[in-house]
Amino acid sequence: MPEYLTPGVYFELRDPAPSVRGVRTDIAGFAGIAERGPIGMPVRIESFRQFQAWYGSFATYGYLAYALKGFFENGGRTCYVVRVAGTDADRASLTLSNAASKPVMRVFGANEGTWARRVAVSIVSTYHAPSPADSTFTLRVTHGNDMELFRDLSVDPSKPTYFATIINAGNEYTPASRWVTVEAWDPAPADMVPSWAGSGLANGSGFLSGGKDGLASLTPNDFLGDMLAAAADRRGMSALALIDEVAMLAMPDIHIRPSIAQVPPPSPPVPPSDPCLNPQPPMPAPPPAAVADQPPLFTEAQVSRMMHAMVEHCEEMRDRFAILDLPLVASSGRSRTVTEAMALRNDFDSPRGFGALYYPWISVVDPIGTSNAPVRTIPPSGHVAGVFARTDNETGVHKAPANAELMWTSDVAVNIGDEEHGLLNPVGVNCIRPFPGRGIRLFGARTISSDSSWRYVNVRRLMMMIEEAVDEASQWAVFEPHNVVLRQGLIRSVGGYLEMLWRSGKLAGASAAEAFFVKCDDTNNPQSSVDQGRVIVDVGVAPAIPAEFIVFRVGRTVEELEIVER
Repeated sequence: MPEYLTPGVYFELRDPAPSVRGVRTDIAGFAGIAERGPIGMPVRIESFRQFQAWYGSFATYGYLAYALKGFFENGGRTCYVVRVAGTDADRASLTLSNAASKPVMRVFGANEGTWARRVAVSIVSTYHAPSPADSTFTLRVTHGNDMELFRDLSVDPSKPTYFATIINAGNEYTPASRWVTVEAWDPAPADMVPSWAGSGLANGSGFLSGGKDGLASLTPNDFLGDMLAAAADRRGMSALALIDEVAMLAMPDIHIRPSIAQVPPPSPPVPPSDPCLNPQPPMPAPPPAAVADQPPLFTEAQVSRMMHAMVEHCEEMRDRFAILDLPLVASSGRSRTVTEAMALRNDFDSPRGFGALYYPWISVVDPIGTSNAPVRTIPPSGHVAGVFARTDNETGVHKAPANAELMWTSDVAVNIGDEEHGLLNPVGVNCIRPFPGRGIRLFGARTISSDSSWRYVNVRRLMMMIEEAVDEASQWAVFEPHNVVLRQGLIRSVGGYLEMLWRSGKLAGASAAEAFFVKCDDTNNPQSSVDQGRVIVDVGVAPAIPAEFIVFRVGRTVEELEIVER
């Protein structure tokens, strides 16, 4: 605020209309099966290593890890992941007792699943003070080669070093445990210090037991969730609705085949001893590795229902695009023929083009050798999402994400030639093809819309970006007086953004007038509309393909602002 020292009339330049800023279109949302991780809670992931830290690695019973690997290998930078599991998923646990064998505390796996059976807990040392409230103990938690040490934990809930506070939440010196949470036994005994002997631990150590992965009980509803549920109760796809950044949606595990032979994960190695502690007896041998239960084989009707729900979700949200894997034949698990693929395409339609169908599945080098094979055939949606992200970041969302080589891909399940491609492409099935000397390429960019205006993936996604950017930047207009200042402010902010897009090559047209228009005057805002508290802005843009105007309308009522395509 300038400081005025003398009387007079001063003029200040104010712009009531903030400029429109671009939004990211390269962020994907995945919902699927994982070894571990929070269920129903979207987690922002920015590398495959980070995904492994949260959710574990490749698993014979799911495709999610393969999809995430494909996403990042093909240029993806950011995504959100939601773990899907049945409602009977449960956490493994271990009860620790005092010297009198009375339960003192329970240790739980950080989240549901049999993975936590490989978590070991050790009572390293105890200190029995004259006052039970002053007694302390040191706890060690190990998972594979990872070790966490929590020293001098108090049994007094009023102290900042109380064991539940430190292990569950951490403090400025000690981070919370990645692998376990703890809670005190209720009612707690007078002597709350856990004891080696009282807890029945071999050499002072023991592994968590129990837990359930919640795979056999999976239903389509676990993948789809309930859009009307409270945020804390969302599951699967509905949880991703809470993340405004998501611009692509993929759920490869709706196609999972439970008949794949399972390979138990290797038993965890014995954790190294801590040289800073007094010598301790060796850790007990790890328990046999748990084999996760099998997910169900969804019927073709169930898979179709989930794919339709993905498209409907994107149509309702209007800010994301469904990447659909053309499913296998449920009864046999084989890839569909070209004729079958064309027939299945007829079951899907999004009038405004909020989804695209990709065929066939692809083969990748399998790090865990599922079914003792060096490669595994997987749905391509994770790789496709990576190509979308790479194209957006290198060129822009206006460019069709096609004729792009797929990284981390060794083969295709069905070899498509020019003749077959000529049948599939016109009906909106995007093909993945090998080309001699050019690798395996994503060679199609059509939506599942029957409307020619929304035929191309890049047109739909460009309009999604523009509409969301305009929507977010126009919220200031709600409750503003409907006058010429408001109208000109909207025209200036929206028009400036569209001119920037045109100058950067994202819109067609030799001039700005050929590329877009913004209209907000008496012709589309008659007095009757003004009296109702509405302001209408008609916006038309010319995407590179097709070179025709697509019009959407920004409408402000008294309390809200919405965008409608025309």
